[in-house]
Amino acid sequence: MKKKLPVIKTPENRPAYLAAYEAMFALWKVPHDSIAVKTSFGSTHINACGPGDGYPLVLLHGAGLTSTAWFANIAAFSAHHHVYAVDIIGDAGKSVADRILTKRDDYAHWLREVFEGLNIEKVDLLGHSYGGWLTLNMALTHPERLRRIVLLAPAASFRPLSYITKLVLYLGEFKIHPPARKILQVAAAKGTVLEETFIHHQEMVLRYCRAASMYPTVYTDEELKQIDHPALLLIGAGDKIYNPEKAIERAQEWMPHLTAEIIPDAGHLLIMDQPEIINARILEFLSS
Repeated sequence: MKKKLPVIKTPENRPAYLAAYEAMFALWKVPHDSIAVKTSFGSTHINACGPGDGYPLVLLHGAGLTSTAWFANIAAFSAHHHVYAVDIIGDAGKSVADRILTKRDDYAHWLREVFEGLNIEKVDLLGHSYGGWLTLNMALTHPERLRRIVLLAPAASFRPLSYITKLVLYLGEFKIHPPARKILQVAAAKGTVLEETFIHHQEMVLRYCRAASMYPTVYTDEELKQIDHPALLLIGAGDKIYNPEKAIERAQEWMPHLTAEIIPDAGHLLIMDQPEIINARILEFLSS
């Protein structure tokens, strides 16, 4: 299926989508600045907050989410770091792509340009799901720009995606999918009560956004051996995109400086399932 530049389907859809996006900031409970960084791939939108003298922490969201999805984590992170929550170009959000990113080098080049546009030389990089896959890619391509990396249930990366995950992604390309509420309930742990504002935001994404992202792949043993940064890997015990135990086992086998943990009572949306545990583990790791 030929990829097209990601767009809001029609100009008439744009106000409803943007209203849902902006409504998410009521969940942040911390002030933020909206930043646009021009890159050779288009304009990248970033929501920034935290003390100006805090060590820079860049957040990369999961596929089909946006930078607003960090609402359960942003207050904790921004109390200690200057946080840059990026709308990944080519996906939902406010970033606007001028051309499609078709290979891993494109994403690394784009993110390096984002760092340069923000005038930050070295960062801690934290990615959830697809953002975790991009974090590993950046660690391989521009290791000098990263201090520490945090991987939250990175898509593929260590294990192939499960059959059901591949099927959902494939059908999603044709806009064949259940309502956002059903998708999110499968991704979240049993018992998690998701914010209605977030569910509505995701429904607007499904209805009105067309992403053009590269499919995540599994990194080779040789590639994983090259990642020399201190790294934290957290995966929910109930994650369905792959077997959590096998993913962590392979990561521990090949990454030399990895701390890894399976989080109980958490699924793929572990940042919302167990935010207090996730926030504490990450902040402890980044400050150690």
